[in-house]
Amino acid sequence: RVHLLAGGDGGGTLLTALKLLGGDVGSSVGICDLSENTVARWVTEMGQIAWPWDYGAMPEVEAVEPEDLFRCDVFLFAAARAIPPVGSGVKDVLLAQLEANRPLVESFAQRARQEGFRGLFIVLSDPVDQLCQAAWWASNGDAETEHLDLQGLLPEQIQGFGLGVMNA
Repeated sequence: RVHLLAGGDGGGTLLTALKLLGGDVGSSVGICDLSENTVARWVTEMGQIAWPWDYGAMPEVEAVEPEDLFRCDVFLFAAARAIPPVGSGVKDVLLAQLEANRPLVESFAQRARQEGFRGLFIVLSDPVDQLCQAAWWASNGDAETEHLDLQGLLPEQIQGFGLGVMNA
């Protein structure tokens, strides 16, 4: 079971790929977004896709409530608070994305810790490597004492999948 956070450009592209290519490895794909309209749109659009005469071959796409986000085997973090527009004058786009997206990935990593999540926590948002590190630190620190207690996500649970895009 796969849950995807965010249905923007990157998340929507991934959702389409999972729908078309994920039938042999996933039973369903859940999507969660801050916008209920975005979720409804993707569930409706993905529900209209099927192979002729093999209608059950593709995984179902369904809405996931925020409180159920970590009831899965794979959590895909595709959320992004800010992507500087082209021509905005921002000198370091990745640094701007890190400043905007770090608190978001940290909050979900802390939730994963609180819920005892033991699946894969995959980061797709930029900057991938730095957000993976931020997720690990956030999930393994005690927020009250600011002490690293290693009670959260394991390093091998957190994987970043953005560099393939950069390479392409």
